[in-house]
Amino acid sequence: MPTILNSKLNYYASNPNARRLLAGVGIVFILYLIFGTETSRSLLDVGSSSTRIAPKIQHNYADGLDTPLNVSQWGERAIKVRQLTQWADLAVKNPAAERKAFQNALQTEFPFLAGTDSLIYTPWSASAKQFSSQVGMVICTGSNNFHLAAHLIASLRRVHKSKLPIEIAYSGDNDLRPEHRTFLQNLESGISFIDLLDRFPHAHDELVNGGWAMKPFALLASSYTKSMLVDADAIFLTSPDSIFDINPGLHRTGTLFFHDRAALGGGDERRFWVKDQIAAAQIEPSHYLSTESLFYSGKTWYEADSGVTAMDKSRPDVLMGLIFATWMNTKTVRDEVSYKVFYGDKETFWVAMELSSVDYFFQPWYAGTMGTITKEDGQPESMDLKSTKVEICGTHMLHLDHLGQTPFWINGGIYEHKEDPSTGYSTMTHYWVGETSDIRLTQPQWYWVNGNTGCLRETGVRVIPDHIRKNIEKIESEATRVDGLIRNM
Repeated sequence: MPTILNSKLNYYASNPNARRLLAGVGIVFILYLIFGTETSRSLLDVGSSSTRIAPKIQHNYADGLDTPLNVSQWGERAIKVRQLTQWADLAVKNPAAERKAFQNALQTEFPFLAGTDSLIYTPWSASAKQFSSQVGMVICTGSNNFHLAAHLIASLRRVHKSKLPIEIAYSGDNDLRPEHRTFLQNLESGISFIDLLDRFPHAHDELVNGGWAMKPFALLASSYTKSMLVDADAIFLTSPDSIFDINPGLHRTGTLFFHDRAALGGGDERRFWVKDQIAAAQIEPSHYLSTESLFYSGKTWYEADSGVTAMDKSRPDVLMGLIFATWMNTKTVRDEVSYKVFYGDKETFWVAMELSSVDYFFQPWYAGTMGTITKEDGQPESMDLKSTKVEICGTHMLHLDHLGQTPFWINGGIYEHKEDPSTGYSTMTHYWVGETSDIRLTQPQWYWVNGNTGCLRETGVRVIPDHIRKNIEKIESEATRVDGLIRNM
């Protein structure tokens, strides 16, 4: 056998025509390995294939997308979203792919996207390069709370020296009146406006008087690929400018969510509903949901506070998750499902990611409070707050920075009661935020006084650091200045 093999090798080595024939056979064999079994590949395998077979791939990705679903079938719709996400990833990575078919399929599934091709950022569109890759902030506000947005803007620019561009999102003149837009425009530099009715020309019914439902639309409409959605009544206690650079979870996943208070407020129906949708989506719960979530283990009634949400929309899977969350806030869906199951928009962001199998990140600490401790009879003047249970009450829900060390932002504005400015600014001397592991063991008992003042008795209450206290004083000073400008409008 070695003699025969050596003879064959010598023949091909000495004969140019034979060498060319052998090379040709080799090329044909390689091409067969690449393309010959293409029709039997799974959709997941096809996603990394060459551009030559793009039309066939797109046909396969479209299969089943026309299956009708009702608005309560979130799990089944998530299967479509995952399919569209694979298609979107191909449209981004493969320059020769026919993207029009994908965009048509996407708009068929989510009609509120009709007419938005060049108006909102999508990484698969031809107009993607016209949008900025820098970090930006978008704030939803209307004439009823524009003064709170003004407090936020002034504190960002004058206290924290923030350089982030700020977009104000609203839905028509009846939502944010022209004179209030002019006031905000002139308040500080780097302010621009998004009329959501213009950005989403086929979503009038979804947006007019939409309230919370406008928020995912605003994040979707932001001109910045890396964008923070911020409530008008949020107040940052330190600068948020570097959040995309320093928060490891946001950097890893392209998403950042904050937790609500770990408070019980109802039965298990909400949690079981989410479990049913996960089963209908034909997936297992994510590692986060099954091992870390207090909501999913029945330890809290709420999971998320959407007062601040950050996303990197240049990632197709993240953007598709956001589109899914936006659908959950369209009028019919929110009226019939979302706002019956959940309290407003806040759970829809992470639920959309979970059902779509998108890796997402929650800041590990559940929200706490910032306020004052109650002086009780017989209580010593000096106490070890780390080990002594005291009552702390406050109207402001508190979130820590990415290290879990410093108060980062609160919601509820800077007034004691945001609905009644006459109550003055909130008195804040102490704060508390619970560790997730401790909450599992001790289950802090939140209780409410006078409607919206949250209280609890816990160890681990801390004094507000001096630099945060000084920032609060500066924020109050800016709010006073802004209120004077508003009175003189």
